[in-house]
Amino acid sequence: MLPRRAGCTTGLVRASRLPRGKSNMDATLGPCLILTAGGAGTGKTRLSQALVRRVPNAILLDKDRILGAWVDLVLRAAGEPADRDGRYYWHDVRPQEYRTLEQVAYDHLELGKVVVVDAPLRPELNDPAWVDRIRGECHNRGAGFLAVWLIVSPDTARRRMTARAEPRDRWKLDNWDEFLHRQPYDPPAGAGLVLRNEDADALESVLAQTLAAIEAAKKRTEGQQP
Repeated sequence: MLPRRAGCTTGLVRASRLPRGKSNMDATLGPCLILTAGGAGTGKTRLSQALVRRVPNAILLDKDRILGAWVDLVLRAAGEPADRDGRYYWHDVRPQEYRTLEQVAYDHLELGKVVVVDAPLRPELNDPAWVDRIRGECHNRGAGFLAVWLIVSPDTARRRMTARAEPRDRWKLDNWDEFLHRQPYDPPAGAGLVLRNEDADALESVLAQTLAAIEAAKKRTEGQQP
């Protein structure tokens, strides 16, 4: 087991309780797993990239960038559409996709990195056993854990998905009501920090509040060190 170092933790923090304004993140942090999660079109990638630019020892694991082409090949080889909404994807492909992402994240935690994972993660964050397991894996590596959930209105999400015109969004847009029933945008139980990212001007505030949550959690963790 690695020695425990200062990181972030998992307590629920609502945006209204965080300090406003910019955060000065100019020093490396102890290893920490930050899940930047949310439904399609909520701005996960923009926030993840902004976080990695601000935290010197952070690394970005974008699920679609790392595994997207592999998933497309697997789905097409099985005669399935590459939309990530079919039964084969959810029951056979997706579990391995997320296990792979998880193992890569652990490798980087053990190298002392702040690992920012950009992925939807709704089912996982609604599963207390999954959240407890990930928290335990981080603890065993001397790393902190923070799950950030971004929310937008369904209308905003639909507008963003229409504008980006990604093949993986085709089924969602064509079956909008069913999609919202399957994957609502409200926060899952395991979200530690819930932030609204409704318009283009919200990113700076969302970034500042996320950095403030990381810094506050780091101070709490340091206070618990022997």
